[in-house]
Amino acid sequence: MVSIGKVVKSKGKRGELRLRLYSEHYLKPFFPRVYLHKKGSLEEFEVETLCPYKDSFLIKLKEIDTLDQAWELVGQEILVPEEFLRPLEENNYYLFQLIGSSVINTKKERVGMVKDILFVENNELLVVQKGKKEILIPFTKSICLEIDVDNKEILVNPPEGLLDLNEI
Repeated sequence: MVSIGKVVKSKGKRGELRLRLYSEHYLKPFFPRVYLHKKGSLEEFEVETLCPYKDSFLIKLKEIDTLDQAWELVGQEILVPEEFLRPLEENNYYLFQLIGSSVINTKKERVGMVKDILFVENNELLVVQKGKKEILIPFTKSICLEIDVDNKEILVNPPEGLLDLNEI
């Protein structure tokens, strides 16, 4: 199962949920069924509607019809089987495909492992765990030369000093 977003709050009295999707790639086509943890177990839900709402989306799940039912799902990840995801164009990746990848420099030295991705105004930064520190590496073609999703490796050629400069 792959997390495609998170329920951030309930909306209205009919059981609608406010959803933050992790990628716009998940929108078209949207999934007829999604999975959420409810009372300790993974449950399948049929999607009735999905529509944009401010900076997020409203989703209505079949059999979630009250504010109390919706409130139980706040904070939960929205999951789908990986095979539900549509293939992406070349050089586009789903977030889950990059998390956990080893980052290797052009000298074949291990820099660290991708822990997360930060999305900041028109930029994406790999958050790379290096021992007890984190390094921020711009996720650009000029720095991230090769992405091997199958072997979970990213080959980087950072400008001199970038790996020291961006340690946090």
